[in-house]
Amino acid sequence: MDRFDFIETRDDVIRNIKTLYHYLRDEKDDDTYQWATSIFKNGRIYVIEIIDSHICFSPSRFVGYKDNTKDKHQKNHGDGNQTNDILKSFYQKVQDERLDVVFQKELSRYNLSSGTKKYWIPNDLTIEDILKYDNNKCMSMNSKQDKYWHIQMHLPDGKGGMEIDSKQMLLEKEPVIGTGEWEDKQCVDFKTIAKGNIVLVRKGSEAIALCEIIGDNFKDEKLTEKYHNLNYRKVRILGWAEHYKQPRSSLFSQGSFKSCSPSTEQYKFIDEWLKYIQSHSFIGNCAKLLKEKKNIILQGAPGTGKTYNTAAIALTALGITDVNFSNHKEVMARYESLQDSQIFFTTFHQSLDYEDFVEGLKPRIQTDAAGNGIGVTYEPEDGIFKRACQAVQNDESKDIVECIDNYLEKIKGFENRKEIPTITGRSSLYVWWKEGNTTISTRSTNSISPKGEDYTPSPLNIEKIKLQAQGRGAENNWQQYAQAFIEAVKREYGTQKDKPVVLIIDEINRGNVSKVFGELITLLESDKRDRGEHPIKVVLPYSKTLFGVPSNLYIIGTMNTTDRSTGTLDYALRRRFAFVTLKSDVTVVAKYYEDLGDDDLKNVAISLFEDIHAFIKDPKHLCGDYGIDDLMVGHSYFMAKSKEELTNRIQYEVIPLISEYINDGILNVKSTEKENAFASWSNLCVRPIAKDDSEDDIEDLDEDE
Repeated sequence: MDRFDFIETRDDVIRNIKTLYHYLRDEKDDDTYQWATSIFKNGRIYVIEIIDSHICFSPSRFVGYKDNTKDKHQKNHGDGNQTNDILKSFYQKVQDERLDVVFQKELSRYNLSSGTKKYWIPNDLTIEDILKYDNNKCMSMNSKQDKYWHIQMHLPDGKGGMEIDSKQMLLEKEPVIGTGEWEDKQCVDFKTIAKGNIVLVRKGSEAIALCEIIGDNFKDEKLTEKYHNLNYRKVRILGWAEHYKQPRSSLFSQGSFKSCSPSTEQYKFIDEWLKYIQSHSFIGNCAKLLKEKKNIILQGAPGTGKTYNTAAIALTALGITDVNFSNHKEVMARYESLQDSQIFFTTFHQSLDYEDFVEGLKPRIQTDAAGNGIGVTYEPEDGIFKRACQAVQNDESKDIVECIDNYLEKIKGFENRKEIPTITGRSSLYVWWKEGNTTISTRSTNSISPKGEDYTPSPLNIEKIKLQAQGRGAENNWQQYAQAFIEAVKREYGTQKDKPVVLIIDEINRGNVSKVFGELITLLESDKRDRGEHPIKVVLPYSKTLFGVPSNLYIIGTMNTTDRSTGTLDYALRRRFAFVTLKSDVTVVAKYYEDLGDDDLKNVAISLFEDIHAFIKDPKHLCGDYGIDDLMVGHSYFMAKSKEELTNRIQYEVIPLISEYINDGILNVKSTEKENAFASWSNLCVRPIAKDDSEDDIEDLDEDE
């Protein structure tokens, strides 16, 4: 049924956005809050408005109708095409990764995440105008003073009352920090800290939490009763101290309340902690997205850390918490300990096919009793995808071959036969074993034979059953009966264990997806998996077994955005994956050299990074569909332990890569300009800037930073 109560002005849109945000903040009404968060993250096109200096988002269909509400929207959410036609009068449609970043930050306020979107922005604004209101600008402020504060919340001696429990205040539904209500400089300072500043809350020299101030000074009766007339400010908790190292006992002075200047150790400690939180939150957000979507792809230019980050994301998705994620060696040690049990890794390439990835027929040499070859047979063998799926349920602590041998002892003799279900569960089998035989006797419970009760029309080879149970072969005559027997053994000895497993596919775009996944592309969707809303199983072509993808299998792919084979990533696969873009980050380069303790090399590396960034970003050079984030050389290329190593990286890795961009027509650069740039970079120098465009280049760099 159509709706015709369309908006008439932008004010109508803003009113609807405020209504949606009111629902998002109403956590007391759980149904409304859950409905609002679902609406908020699942839109396709979002309207953007600046409200009270905050970038606000709303799905276009919700704001397209006048005075819309939850009840109206649930009753009839109208036609999206009609609302889009109305919005054209006030807004322009855009798609920009920078807006995706801001939107993801906004979603994170409500513990949500989503993929890339399209946006309606006001006709009188540009994307750059909107980005000036970055909702999380405090995380990348240029101001060096009053960026970080450290406070200890307490009542001073002689003032009476009780000590303020700062941690308890942070555990409130809407976390706050506060100071006692007395008239002195501390209280004045507390009230005047600008919103967006980062505050370290501590008790003595012990850090409690790192917070961002998001509210003005105010009072509330409920907290007044609890905390005895406190001034307090609302905050957003960035991280708790138990998740990070504690400062030295002498780092913060008792009773202090002041801002940290960049030259102090306090500032450096808070800055390092904030970088850790930002880095770890990226890993955590990716892992959360992976758990929800089941499949994600990390995409970006070479050297941006796509493969590097897969290990930490995999461990986080598996629920590993006893690892210091800021220590990559520790992360990799734990990663390697879980390979082929809970973490599987493969790289796609152009010759990879279904038979390698899922299952295929492989040659087996038959031998006689003396070990001499007497022929070749072809038997099914599991690929890495099928082995990863099976690992979800396999308990490595129990040897399946040993369990099969034990089960044979239980069904020794026809009189000890067992009835087991078939794979489909629609019928059952009798199974028994005559001691000394190399086969297991099986017969359908519906089968009647004049040859006697113990007649075996479909014997199963024991050694081939063991190979099938290990994923190394198959009982090629009665594969489904063999699988039914294996499942019965697993149930008997409890070898099935529902555990999460991560499959990492590096360079996923380099494989022919249709050729590699085959019919299993459908089963990747979360609702088509074993415990999904619409579970689907297929019969595999070689083993003839019924197969489904478990819900606890998580797939991480990586994709190089500059690779010319990205066009072969078909839309069927794109729809089943969420995409996370990794960008080249100069702060990673700076942190690397700070840890190395080499400020001179740091300055050289950062200067080269910024100069190469400006070279690629130059509008005269960029052409085609590629943007700066697709082409900018990754930060890892600028990280070296010595000047010689950095020179080699620039000469033999960075320059050839950019040269290839130019040769392929991705960058449009004149030969003279190319030669001058390459000559400068080879000597670890920036390009000389022409006088007539120097100011423009500087402005471009400032805007990007």
